[in-house]
Amino acid sequence: MFEALAPEIAFSLFVQSFSSASLDAFFSVITQLGNPALWVAVSAALYWKGEEKKSFFLAAAVLFSAALVGILKPVLGRLRPPDETFRVLAAETDSMYSLPSGHAATIASVFGYAWEKVKPKARIAGLAIVLLALLSRVYLGAHYIGDVAVGALFGFLIGWLVHVLEQKFTKIKIGQKKMLEEAGLIVAVALSITVSFALRSLALASGLFGFFAGIFGFKLLDMDSSKLSGKKLFLKEIIGFAGLGLIIFAAQLEAIEPEAYFLAGAWISFIYPLLYEKFLHKTVSRAKVLA
Repeated sequence: MFEALAPEIAFSLFVQSFSSASLDAFFSVITQLGNPALWVAVSAALYWKGEEKKSFFLAAAVLFSAALVGILKPVLGRLRPPDETFRVLAAETDSMYSLPSGHAATIASVFGYAWEKVKPKARIAGLAIVLLALLSRVYLGAHYIGDVAVGALFGFLIGWLVHVLEQKFTKIKIGQKKMLEEAGLIVAVALSITVSFALRSLALASGLFGFFAGIFGFKLLDMDSSKLSGKKLFLKEIIGFAGLGLIIFAAQLEAIEPEAYFLAGAWISFIYPLLYEKFLHKTVSRAKVLA
């Protein structure tokens, strides 16, 4: 077990010495930038907009960082900051372990993925936001600074590697892409079954596997999402998120979280896009013509 070091404890106490109601509210909001669910929602919005490649690789960065954190936390076995010593405003229920920080890894993976896609000024602004999100984990008593630093390092490297893979993927020939899609579908489904039967605590991971399985299945049907904007996009995303919300709500009512999250992921990338392209898109377009 990795015990907290004296400098880490001192840093946490120093940060929390500035606590106030306004800072509590500010850091409680900005810490959500490291919530994987937020970036799954962003991936869904991109996918339904027709930006399928961006959606896929953004979700991949989040999945790989979350998977690494899920593996390392119980292995390293460092306990979270105790509420007897610190102000714990973000009580985490997903894991009793803190090293590395999942929120830090998530936001850093998104930043690493976007690093070479944005201009230098945007990088500086993004870095400032990321650092505030990382600091929030210490301020809220969820992590020590070491947890945050290690999570951010792993997350940034994963995000940057996903960006590199994205660049290489664009150079792959069509026949090879088809083979990768078939292999990806098999792997995603197999991993989801493993989560359902053996790793039920990793329900969100099963949702991401469902997302990837849906993408590969959608492509194997030689389908593409229509690129939309304006009212059509707004309507599509409202319906999509309504369906997604119903599935996730059902998951909270019954002990079927991994399976329901897999279905939610498949809803984002396969079920809803298929229904939309086959039925809803034509209906909306026809109604516009008649109007």
